[in-house]
Amino acid sequence: MSYFYGDNMCRILFAVGDGDEIRELLDVLVLSSRNDPYKAKRHRGNQHRDGWGYILLKDGIAEHYRSMTPIFQDKAVKRLKERLSGFSVLMAHSRAASQGNKNLFNVQPFGFSSRKGFSFWFLHNGDLNKKEIVDMAELEREKVENASDSFTTAVYLCRFLEGSDEENLLAVFRELKKTTNTALNTATLIINPQEEVKAFITAYMTEKASLEHDYYRLLTLRKGNIFAVVSSTFELYSGETFRGVENGEAFYVDVSFEKENFEVKKSKI
Repeated sequence: MSYFYGDNMCRILFAVGDGDEIRELLDVLVLSSRNDPYKAKRHRGNQHRDGWGYILLKDGIAEHYRSMTPIFQDKAVKRLKERLSGFSVLMAHSRAASQGNKNLFNVQPFGFSSRKGFSFWFLHNGDLNKKEIVDMAELEREKVENASDSFTTAVYLCRFLEGSDEENLLAVFRELKKTTNTALNTATLIINPQEEVKAFITAYMTEKASLEHDYYRLLTLRKGNIFAVVSSTFELYSGETFRGVENGEAFYVDVSFEKENFEVKKSKI
């Protein structure tokens, strides 16, 4: 039984704020997925075509979508762009699987409801030691043989994350950091029964991954009423001024839909 599934060669987008400005970043995600020069340099092709998905929070709705259709061929992108107006939170993931099952089950973001009293959505880019995570999550190995390392990581979070407070998130992701083969680039969006909404984003790569630094690094954008964390390819297709994220940096985002604002706190995993 094999537990190596290669690295998830994905493009990711997390954004909160003005939906009209987020819409422009969605366009860049499509372009990045259709032609990724950083991926091509790794001799793995230039596209992210093994499915895509998103979670959109706005106006009292949570819209979770996953499809095996490549993002640059999916008509659902147009529908999503039409919905992106007003104060919104969007997490989107475009997958390029290198090994393991290419199917709808492994398309991200994953959605879970925890027995601890909250729901969350999770996405990941990079390669983790799946066998270690399966053991940490106390899972039956044969039941998750065809699941990705990202899925088993989401299961681990569902079992051991206590809630949405920053200290608990930092503690849990510092444990996951120990399992990283290449990168632990993640975004987690959490909502509880009090409708408190928090997001937690991590950017970490190992020394092995640093040899392909351009591919794995993340970028941030903060302008006006928008905050975003995106894959490196966005700088190739957007005129925005992005900031490179430091290795090991994490962002804790407190979102208020009532006030239509957010606060971002930086830390390290």
